[in-house]
Amino acid sequence: MIGHEFRSDAVPAAERFAHWQSRMHARMAGFAIREADPAARSDAGFLAEELEISLGGPHVSSRRISPVDLRREGADSDFDKGGYQFLVPVEGTLRTDWNGRAGVSRPGSAYFHDGTRLNSLGLRAQDGRGHFRTLTIEIPKDTLTLPPGSLRRLVGHDLPCREGPGALLTGVVSHVVNSADTYRPSDSARLGTAVLDLVHAYLAHQLETRTGASLDPEHRQHALLVRVVDFMRHRLADPELTPQQVADAHHVSVSYLHRIFRAHTGGRETVAGWIRRQRLEHARRDLRDPVLAAVPVHRIAARWGYTHAAAFTRGFRAAYDVTPREYRHGTPAASDDDRG
Repeated sequence: MIGHEFRSDAVPAAERFAHWQSRMHARMAGFAIREADPAARSDAGFLAEELEISLGGPHVSSRRISPVDLRREGADSDFDKGGYQFLVPVEGTLRTDWNGRAGVSRPGSAYFHDGTRLNSLGLRAQDGRGHFRTLTIEIPKDTLTLPPGSLRRLVGHDLPCREGPGALLTGVVSHVVNSADTYRPSDSARLGTAVLDLVHAYLAHQLETRTGASLDPEHRQHALLVRVVDFMRHRLADPELTPQQVADAHHVSVSYLHRIFRAHTGGRETVAGWIRRQRLEHARRDLRDPVLAAVPVHRIAARWGYTHAAAFTRGFRAAYDVTPREYRHGTPAASDDDRG
């Protein structure tokens, strides 16, 4: 079994909303949380059923809840720093206010936001006495390699997910939460990798759909960045992946590729540096996977494009302050919180 469950029926009926409200306040400090219409709830009283699952970086959850309103009334909180979040209504309606932009999300869509300018959420049942059900997918911002400037075009918007990559993403997450008791704890990181890949595919699809047809130079540059990052992510195992190969595949010069990439990263990272960092992150994940414990370090290095084991060891030590072998065997300095 992976994940943690909460059920309001484990609490006396008169205390259920207050108990759940306290849980949410700990997570969303600065937000006032109220029942939408206490008089209209069912005879069983306030209901909240939650299953939360950490998948390494990504975090997924399902909720079934009586209608509530959440409204920002205080300063920024840890909720604002958590990352990007998809709210996917399964039953009922989600009413939103993000930076003054009002929206309504229904089943078949996913509301994408980052918390920083979220003013309110209204969770409504399909009828006056039912419940609201949702899937939630949370992604730390530093795990997404798509251009932040491009992602800002999607934040605070309702995105379709009835077909294509959106339907695939929500279908996989739905399966994970509905089958949580069939997975082992060691499956979590592998499932997280799959969810993160699907999130990238979904967001890249949405960005290309929204910007691909635009003649605006800035939009074309964002669309190119999305394609470039997606191209590199899927070829990290290729030892021949170089800035020149990336530029050739997209019919641009290497100097232009470097220019738009510097703009994307604020000058903090080169194309080659991005490739190196991503390869090391994937290798680090494999070194901690118990299923791969018998796989020699040099084979894991080769799996992510390193043809020379010594070069991999030097790069790994420079990034994480320990050798790959030390990291695999749990040297104290080799925690998952080391810089990446």
